Amino acid sequence: MVEIMQRQMPDDSLMPQVVILAGGLGTRLGEMTEKIPKSLIEVSGKPIISHILDWVKQQGCDKVLILTGHLGEMFEHFEYEGLSIDFLQEPEQMGTGGALSNAIRLLDDEFILLWGDDLHPIDYSQLLQTHRQGSLLTMTVTQEHEIMNLLHRDGYVVDYDKTTKNNNFNGYEAGTSIVSKEVVERFMKNGKWSWEQTVYPAMSGKIRAHIDNTKFWDMGTPERLKKLEDFLDSRSI
Repeated sequence: MVEIMQRQMPDDSLMPQVVILAGGLGTRLGEMTEKIPKSLIEVSGKPIISHILDWVKQQGCDKVLILTGHLGEMFEHFEYEGLSIDFLQEPEQMGTGGALSNAIRLLDDEFILLWGDDLHPIDYSQLLQTHRQGSLLTMTVTQEHEIMNLLHRDGYVVDYDKTTKNNNFNGYEAGTSIVSKEVVERFMKNGKWSWEQTVYPAMSGKIRAHIDNTKFWDMGTPERLKKLEDFLDSRSI
């Protein structure tokens, strides 16, 4: 068992580095991801990654690291003004945990972790305020989702399982978290591995829960992609 000791994070107002996991195969999107990475699929006129970066910039962040994998070379021509963006492509499919391990030298001591196919427009400053109460890992939890994959109690995630239905669960991981690099260092290993299925269960009881029921948009399937596009189109009217 890996032991993680909690510590007080620096009390400053600067927004941390943002790290975006954008290396997934996107197999549930079928033919759409055969020739283009999932994060570069256009939604409401521009790639989903651009919508994500719009929100990142609006939240006052300025330093971004995008971790790519499947067809990652296509990001060579991607441009976004107003943010300092670095890219790192995996040498092979490594999973979410493997991608973070592979990027260890580029990670700041503390970073906001996002998924490259999720738009989650929450207030980062409120998330940071929760994290600065003293934690190595803070997860945004929504209590308004059609399924539940975790149990939170007294401000902490005390159980997590995305594979088994549990009627006692009362929250769902909403896709935005703040991570200390120390956590990556403790769990990092060679090869392909899952961040969610490895770190979250092992750290249950030590993960601070930030409750925010803001709707998040996952474009992992054609149906969810359509819902996201409808949402973005309605915002622009």
